[in-house]
Order: sequence, then structure tokens, then C-alpha cells
Amino acid sequence: MLLLAVAPSTLGLASTDAAAQEQPPYIEFDMTGFTGRNPFLTTDDRKMTSGGEVSAQGSAGVRIDPKTTLDLDGKLAYRRYSRRYGDFVTGYARTAIDYRGSERFSARTEGGFERLLPLEGGTGSIDAAIDPVSLQERYELKQSMRWRPDQYMTVSGEAAWSRLSPQGSLLLRRTDATSFGLGLERRLSGTSWVGLGGMATFSKSADRSESDSAIFVLKAGSRIAPNLSIQAETGVSKITRREPGRPNENNPFQLTTALSVCYDPRRLRVCIEGRISPVVTSFGGIQREKVLTTTFDFQTSDRGRLSASGEYRSVPSPTFGSDAKIVRLSTTYEHRLDDRFRLHIGADYDRRTGMTTQTQKSWTIRAGVTFRIPSR
Repeated sequence: MLLLAVAPSTLGLASTDAAAQEQPPYIEFDMTGFTGRNPFLTTDDRKMTSGGEVSAQGSAGVRIDPKTTLDLDGKLAYRRYSRRYGDFVTGYARTAIDYRGSERFSARTEGGFERLLPLEGGTGSIDAAIDPVSLQERYELKQSMRWRPDQYMTVSGEAAWSRLSPQGSLLLRRTDATSFGLGLERRLSGTSWVGLGGMATFSKSADRSESDSAIFVLKAGSRIAPNLSIQAETGVSKITRREPGRPNENNPFQLTTALSVCYDPRRLRVCIEGRISPVVTSFGGIQREKVLTTTFDFQTSDRGRLSASGEYRSVPSPTFGSDAKIVRLSTTYEHRLDDRFRLHIGADYDRRTGMTTQTQKSWTIRAGVTFRIPSR
């Protein structure tokens, strides 16, 4: 799914450029069936629910000239449930233009749209703890630049606009956000670097409430062993809120931190990431979010791959004082039959605590087949 920078919550954990490369076009068709209990984590559903989804996903990269590359990516999916919830159309579309003027200067322009269920977004959203049934539309425009005055120093900057637009929700509000960021990094060796960064974000919701955040961090990264890398940042952040008819809420400076550890031998990759930082939401504007994620990817054979992930996400509820929380666990095994067909099976477990202390749980099992044109 589309990764949208609606909340630039970490400031440059990665220190290297993503080189623009021409990618041959492809399209994939997928058919998946699933069954489970309480798929939308509601308070009054205990029956089994089945359903199916068909989707088409494609991507292409085109080299416009020796310095410029255009990347296109999109997906369209139709899902239907056997009872109660009906059907949904989701998907995304995004485009990016990479310009590499020289070895020292590069720029990237991005635009994207995504329509998704918040509980299942590729970029998790705490909004799913408040209203997991409503669809959400996300929009993004982003411009980033990178300048290297010498082989050791990198200066980066970005400006972004985003919109979170819940559809048919009584609890979530459309929220627009604009952010500006600046970073400086210095490479100490072939495997280590240090830097600093700052970002300011300004948001406004449809109920006329506004919230702003400012972040300043020190950051560093190193590959401390051939198969082990670590990246970290720490600093301070401040959130300010304004609501019609109420005095401004000026919160004190708070700790902002992020840590990522990855172990990646030949056929295995395991990563653990955590952060505490401001994030833009559709419920109360900018919130201080705590996130912990783990990912596991193992190439079981030339044709098989096993992957698993876990995510914990929480923010303080601005209305009821208790934390809104989401826990999501997912595992998938994929087996490639040939250069066109892949089979996949998996299971998911979800748990949410919304505006009250009551917790809802869900589990789902799924299986499907994917067909790719052209073959790999």
C-alpha cells in the first residue's frame, strides 16, 4: 500500500539516496478468500464472517532522459463480505519523478491518493481504534531535495501537504497538514553516520480545530556487524492546539525518540523498530504516538517465503483521557508455482481499545492466488 507522509514522525532514519532505476512494467491479478470473527472489531458482532477480494496491481518505471525517471504505481481492489458489512472498493495511485542533476544534487517529486480501511492500511493508523468501519481517503504531495557538498556531508530538505478524509464517519474529521523539514548528515566511515534534523507540521481539521508540532532530533546509524545494523534518533518535540471558543493548549516539550535494529543474514531479515513522536490523525489532530513494530522475512526455499509482522500503536485519547490502542499480528506463506503463479495463505489477529476501556478482538484466515503479467 501507499506509504503517505501524513505524519513525518521520524526524521531521516535512513542516510542514503534511493537511486532511481528504470523498472519494466507489470500487472498482477489476485483473488483471495477469507473467513474470521468480528473483522471490524465492533462491540456487537460475534458471528463468523466470510468474504472475498479481487484486485489488480501494476507498476512501471520510465527513464525520461539521462537525469530524470518517472515511476507509476497503482492498485484497485473490490471486497465483499457475506453478511452485514457489504462491499468496499479500495486502492491507491501514486507517481514520483526523480531528478539527479549531478553526483551532488538530486530531487524527488511525489503525489499520491489512497482509499483504504484504516485497520488494514500499509501504514497503520490509530484512526482505526476510533472508527474501524469507515473508509478513509488519503492524499499527498511532497517535494524533497538532497545536496552533497562533498563526499561526507549531505543536506536534505522537504515540504509536504497531506489530507486525511474519513468517509461517513461520525467520529473522525477531515484533517489537512503541511510540513517542512531540514536535515544534515555526515558520514564518519563506510558504515557509520551522524546527523541532526528538524521538522514543523501545521494541521487543521474540518471542525476548525488546529494543531501544530515542532521536532528537533539528533540521529545516528551504523552497520555494527556484517549482518546487523542499528539506527537511532533522540530529541524533543512540542505540540500546540487551538479550538474555537477554548484557550490555546501549549504542551511542554517532550521526548521524541526512535530506534531501529535489523538483522539480515543471507535468507533471513528481522527488524524491530520503535518510536515516540507526533503524528497527524483524524481524531484530535496531531497526537503524540507510541509505535512498536517487528517484521520477519525468511526465504524458506527457492520458491517459498514466510513473512510475519507485529504492530503496537497507541495515542492518548483527547476526549476521554485513556489511551487508544491497536495491536495487529499477521503472518503469510507464499509459494511460487512458476514465473506467473503464486499461492499464498495467512492469518491475522487484531485488537483495539477505542474511546472507552473496552477491548475488541478479531481473527481472520485467508488464502489466494496471484497471477503476474509478464512473468518474472
